Amino acid sequence: MKNIFLVLVLIGVTSPAYAQQTVNGGAKTSAGHWVLAIETDNLLLLKKVAGPGDDYYLRKMVPSVAYFATNTLLLGLGVPFGFAPRNGTYYSSGTIGQAGVYPSSISPKQIGISPFVQLFLGKGKVRPFVGASYRYTHQQLDFSIRELSVYLKQTGDESELSVFTGLTYLVTPKFGIDAKLRYGWQRGNHPYMSFPNRLGSGYSSTYAFTGQIASANVGLRLLIGK
Repeated sequence: MKNIFLVLVLIGVTSPAYAQQTVNGGAKTSAGHWVLAIETDNLLLLKKVAGPGDDYYLRKMVPSVAYFATNTLLLGLGVPFGFAPRNGTYYSSGTIGQAGVYPSSISPKQIGISPFVQLFLGKGKVRPFVGASYRYTHQQLDFSIRELSVYLKQTGDESELSVFTGLTYLVTPKFGIDAKLRYGWQRGNHPYMSFPNRLGSGYSSTYAFTGQIASANVGLRLLIGK
């Protein structure tokens, strides 16, 4: 966590210098302009969790809106969300009338907010950047076995502080493609469900966890304005 605050301080200290050194170089990094973007966490590089681990809540898409405070300093807010329903099979060897094989479904959902700061280094069609972000997501897990009239729901949350670096390739002065590497420190309470072989013993709960995550993200960005 200390490393993240050091990065934020570094960005705040260096951004005015970069703003003076960088010539406007096209509307893409002009101060006072807005940027619309969307990215996906397409490749998980590391997930290290202290506690029960699962892959239900990997980030899916993050649309965002941002504002160039200077020619190189971008301040923004993202909305991470995910929805990954899946079907399964429940094998019951429980009491009479419950034994058998039943179709089941599990539907994890998440939505949150993610303020971030991003500093561009240099100019031209390919522009490196560094930055830091905070994410908070609300999570919900739904599980059902319709034939047994079983419906379970549990909610949880997750927070993450992260640092990132990457490149923006400007296809045009207003449209770019992003490639980014992110490393984050996570903690929260994930929804958890247990449904053993007896119908009456299913329950839902949450488990507290801490962990680290690294991912490679790709995205698109569009500059709004002149």
